Amino acid sequence: MCFLRYFYPLIVILVSTSIEKSGSSNVINMKKETDKMPVFVGPIPNVTMALGRDANIPCLVNELGAYRAAWIRVETKAILTIHQHVITRNYRISLSHSDNRNFILHIKDVKESDRGGYMCQINTVPMISQVGYLDVLDIIVDQSTSDIITREGTNVTLKCKAKGYPEPSISWRREDDEPIPLILGIGKKLISSSYEGESLNITRVTRVHMGAYLCIASNGVPPSVSRRVLLHVQFPPVLWVPNQLVGAHVGEIASLDCHSEAYPVSINFWKKTGSEVILSNKKFEVSSKEKSYKVHMRLSIRNLEKEDFGTYSCFAKNSLGSTQGSIRLYEIPVPTSISNHEAGNFKHMNGDFLKHQSRGSAKSSRGFGLEKDPPSVEATIENSAETRRSMTSLLTICFVIMNICVCTVI
Repeated sequence: MCFLRYFYPLIVILVSTSIEKSGSSNVINMKKETDKMPVFVGPIPNVTMALGRDANIPCLVNELGAYRAAWIRVETKAILTIHQHVITRNYRISLSHSDNRNFILHIKDVKESDRGGYMCQINTVPMISQVGYLDVLDIIVDQSTSDIITREGTNVTLKCKAKGYPEPSISWRREDDEPIPLILGIGKKLISSSYEGESLNITRVTRVHMGAYLCIASNGVPPSVSRRVLLHVQFPPVLWVPNQLVGAHVGEIASLDCHSEAYPVSINFWKKTGSEVILSNKKFEVSSKEKSYKVHMRLSIRNLEKEDFGTYSCFAKNSLGSTQGSIRLYEIPVPTSISNHEAGNFKHMNGDFLKHQSRGSAKSSRGFGLEKDPPSVEATIENSAETRRSMTSLLTICFVIMNICVCTVI
């Protein structure tokens, strides 16, 4: 019986081949001396898969020809597939094939019972086969829920265990790749991007520890498997006001800013002294930007008027407490403009100044002994003619005197 059980897969393959090839009375007669024998293209890889995921195990064969490939479970000797047909009744197992050479065994939603060896067998004589192993990696998070909620200042322990072969190791890191600040002892602090070990102990947890942590299990057989744990740290609201005094002109837009931190998430709103809660309308615009436990609040006031100036307060409230911050909005006076009367006098003075510079005044002309009006062209010509006549008469007289002197000497 044991002998038959061991060779049962091969018998089934031979019978299947005999049925499909009508007219053939002996499977061995399929092989002729001139035929090429099938050969595996590389070994079947070992596959490590997380519990509940889908596993794919490939078998690649060249020169398969008229021979048939089959998948067999090693531990149970159960035939899973023959050539292009699924034999097992396990609905989670399927087969994909292409080019009569690539046969991929698919196992959906893997369970621990799927762990073991899987044989790809060819019905040659003698039979040839290869075996690949499926390892199912199971991660167990030692908390009732993946989300942990605690108060600021308490101690927290994140635990994670994994099963697999080989035995996997556990490491922790933050999903956002931020460093993990840890207190190892009195005066000893460690800031690291990752932590090795099943238990991650955080002493006096603060808001900076808040976020998603990844428990990563690895046993050297890819891929690694991870589990996500959320850590929420509760604390009452705190406020930070960057500018407590804001100045603006009438008619402008003023923006007031407040920054709050709180978990659970706080209720945030604005008030003006002696007024109700401010809501967005044509006059006011209330906006906020949230990032994790941080909120940036902004109040914008359009078209400022005299009555808009005063003290505004931002509020943050949650189940653990409340707080507020104040901002005083004051008016910046507009520079005083020059009156029309003064502007006219300034223009008149400028006109006189320019006239004095370009043409000269009557007073300055008299001071230099100049005439009020320049001489005409006719007067200038007449004066030139009289000068020529006087010069001619003077030369004539000089000439006569010189002649008289010459005659006397002779």
